[in-house]
Amino acid sequence: MASYLDKIQKIPPKTRLIALIVVIVLLVSGYIVQFQIPMKTQITTLETSLAETQTKIRENDNKIRKLDELRSEVKSLEQRLVVLTAQLPPESEVSGLLRQIQNLVNQSGLVLKLWKPDKRRTHSSGLYEEIPITLVLTGGYHNTASFFDRVGKLTRIVNILNIKMGNAKMAANGSMVIEINCQAMTFAAVEKKVDAGQATKKTK
Repeated sequence: MASYLDKIQKIPPKTRLIALIVVIVLLVSGYIVQFQIPMKTQITTLETSLAETQTKIRENDNKIRKLDELRSEVKSLEQRLVVLTAQLPPESEVSGLLRQIQNLVNQSGLVLKLWKPDKRRTHSSGLYEEIPITLVLTGGYHNTASFFDRVGKLTRIVNILNIKMGNAKMAANGSMVIEINCQAMTFAAVEKKVDAGQATKKTK
């Protein structure tokens, strides 16, 4: 051991310093190659993975918010559909609606002289039909105003068009009676007709 140290001491100081520097450089280089570079690579990979995960989380959050918005919109449309269905009944329910209008005539104290459903007209959209009804009524001005007001408060759509009043006469009780000619226009949703063959297949 002593001879080994003697040999080292005999090496010039400058050479020993250079050798020490070389050893240190090799150790540092080895550390960098073996540990630091792989660690940096792993850190970069983890950072990239983290960024991608955060992006996915943001996208999922946006989808969740969008889903909530879509659910709210669907609920609003469903509620709107209920309202519109009430205003525009299917064709099979129109007869009941027409009877309701006739009842309003009686409730308003008018006399129905003519009730004439005219030819139906399918709208150009093909979604609903226009159903005109010619009415001839007699009664007082107040009764007529009451009838129009009652019709306007119906849930379903009924428009009173082409109103004409005339032939005013004095009733036996001293009240003024007039004749009212008008058209009640209501509407019906067109129901899709199921083919008899298809209906038979479905029941099998």
